[in-house]
Amino acid sequence: MSQLTRAAPAELEAIYAGPGALACPTGRFRGRHLTWLETRVARHPVLRPVNDLVFARLPWCIDFDRRVWTWLGLPMGFGHFSVSPGPSRWRDTDTLRMLYDDRRLPGFFNQFLYDELKPLSDDVGLGIGGVSRARGDGDQFFFALERVG
Repeated sequence: MSQLTRAAPAELEAIYAGPGALACPTGRFRGRHLTWLETRVARHPVLRPVNDLVFARLPWCIDFDRRVWTWLGLPMGFGHFSVSPGPSRWRDTDTLRMLYDDRRLPGFFNQFLYDELKPLSDDVGLGIGGVSRARGDGDQFFFALERVG
């Protein structure tokens, strides 16, 4: 994890583009916002402040057993997702694609949300947070995951 937190954006790009096992992790992982990407959607005047609060300032986790995101350590999970290996929407690499079907959120969120994850080991992953848009126009930030349980 420390390698990711110290990495420059170009290094994160190289790590993400590299090979990796594409089996869905199990257990809980603490998330950490690493860096904003230089994309139009990452600079969006509404999305950027919301994502800054939710992903860069608040503590969050992903529970791959329950397939939900959690914030502030609260047991209720939002952002129910499914995982499938396949080509990245935003990079020339294979990745784990996270698609959303959360009955707790309004339906339009489910089609709007999209993330990707490259597992680097059983305990660490590198992801891209984004929204479901065309290739090169939905990626917003890199995040790291570290196993907590």
